[in-house]
Amino acid sequence: MNRQNLYMFTLFIVAASFAFFSQRTDISGTAFFMAIAVFIFFSVAYSQMRMKIKYGDTELDYAINYGIAVALFAGPLGAFIYEIVYNVSVHLIHKWRKREYRKPFLHVFYNISIFSFANITCYYLYGWLSPYFADVPFGFWLLFGLLVLITNFLTDTFILVHFILVKKISAFKEVMQFYNNWNVLDLGKTALINGFLFIFLMGGEWELLIGIFMLNYFVSQSIFPIIQNLRDKDDRDKYMELAYRDALTGINNRAFMDLKMEELSDPGETFGIVVADIDRFKNVNDSYNHAVGDEVLRHFSAFLKSYLREDDLLFRSGGEEFTLFFRNSTFEEIHERLERLRSKLTDSFVIADFNDEQVRIAYTASFGLYYKKFQDHPSIEKGYIFADNLLFQSKRLGRNRVTAENSMSEEGDPV
Repeated sequence: MNRQNLYMFTLFIVAASFAFFSQRTDISGTAFFMAIAVFIFFSVAYSQMRMKIKYGDTELDYAINYGIAVALFAGPLGAFIYEIVYNVSVHLIHKWRKREYRKPFLHVFYNISIFSFANITCYYLYGWLSPYFADVPFGFWLLFGLLVLITNFLTDTFILVHFILVKKISAFKEVMQFYNNWNVLDLGKTALINGFLFIFLMGGEWELLIGIFMLNYFVSQSIFPIIQNLRDKDDRDKYMELAYRDALTGINNRAFMDLKMEELSDPGETFGIVVADIDRFKNVNDSYNHAVGDEVLRHFSAFLKSYLREDDLLFRSGGEEFTLFFRNSTFEEIHERLERLRSKLTDSFVIADFNDEQVRIAYTASFGLYYKKFQDHPSIEKGYIFADNLLFQSKRLGRNRVTAENSMSEEGDPV
């Protein structure tokens, strides 16, 4: 028997020993079995909406634990019977509904062990601590809050020990991250519901007891589609971000540039479109390799990004070509920023690995700037074409220069 199986078996034996050899609670057999049956029915119904979180290749379930109220009312034996019937029922339902369900029964055995142990512990703690909380304002609810905290701590610690034994967690940082899954609102909700359930059990208020179960079920049922929609939206946003992100440089790509052109055509905004291109980039790939060329592209994109203001936009619009939208700036300000950028780039270099050595690569870039008040998408697209033509003028005039045109001026000639 390996260590984790021995660990699970030991927990089960301890919980079973407490369940069968503890003093029985002073309630009738009818109330005992009726309470367990009602709790199992609603717990199984609620389990179909449990939130699942992947931790490595292990799936953790997060939902309200009704076991505290069962344990306090029906005692350790009731808590143990409840966990066995509940966990086995959920396991069988999953196997019946999903043919691909392959969760081993050993995990069910483990859940029975840890939750039985935690809830039986709460039973003894309640008997010990309740006299101390009796005269404290809201002492009953404070005690239930404490019991929920202890239950969460115990179950999470048992799971954590299992992960350590199977070597899925080894660092202290990972241990602390594991406990960070706690949510104060969820803990408070669990304490309130278990408290009310226990009150109604002790008073024999079965209709109110079932009402609390149904209220929690209906509220969760109404929230579940909202949570699912938010998850779907988050997934869509992630896919959208990937679709609009250049994988190499991490900046926005040409598809995102087209999208921003559509957005910017509404206000009729005046801004500068800049097309930038690395000079003689092919020589870098030919002299070294494409991996070194990629380092140059990443360096250039980061260099351009460092000169952006809050409202400016940067895109990788081609292989070694980048496009910038300089907004909320005058033509003179943009031209001055570009000249400063070009000059600084001339003095910089890239350090890259080539043939087990580090090489320093200096490079320059050429720029085309077109400044105008753009009224619609076609005019922005034309502005991009004009900026691209100005870039080619910079190339023809010797590279490493800025060629600019201000269409808002009377002359409109390149400068």
